[in-house]
This record gives sequence, structure tokens and C-alpha cells, in this order.
Amino acid sequence: MEPGYCTKVDVVRVIDGDTIEFEIRRRFHIRLRDIDVVEFNTLRGKKATEFVRKRLFDAEDIKIFIPTGDSLKLMDINSFERLVGDVEVDGKNLAELLRENGYNK
Repeated sequence: MEPGYCTKVDVVRVIDGDTIEFEIRRRFHIRLRDIDVVEFNTLRGKKATEFVRKRLFDAEDIKIFIPTGDSLKLMDINSFERLVGDVEVDGKNLAELLRENGYNK
């Protein structure tokens, strides 16, 4: 198993199709790992953002996983200082759901 940090979280807001603001004890942005969603300023990007928003706010269980085995991947400094990680919504990987629904670039 990959070393990392995993916890349940509360959703604050969906920024776009692959960036979400969560809260544990403080707010932070998570950039979904291993997916690049179409940009928000396109019709598909807006649909992707709404897809994520609906999935998260209708979910019963949300978990995040932040890998810690590679310190270079822990914080994607070139990408708006967001943590890079995985989001699980009701037992399903959010990046995989986005791919399955055609929202990746």
C-alpha cells in the first residue's frame, strides 16, 4: 500500500472539474491525481464541474488520500499550491468517475 494520509472530509465548494476545496480542521484545495479535466471556461468544463459538485454534495461518504511517499508530489507548487491526491465518493474514485463520463482532456 502506498504511504499517505487518508481521512473523511467535508466539502466546502467545487472550484472546477478537478479541484475541490475540503475542510478537516482547516480548508485546503485538492488537485485530483492522475487526471486533467477540461477547463472550466468551456461548456464541457462547466458540465464537469457540475458533475463533481452533484456527486460530492449528494454523497454520504467522502474520503481523501494524500500520498506522502514522494514529497515532490505532496504539494504541486507549480499548480496554485494545491495538495495532489485522490478523492473517494461513496466508495468510488472521483477521477475514475470523471474519466468514465468523458470529462478528461
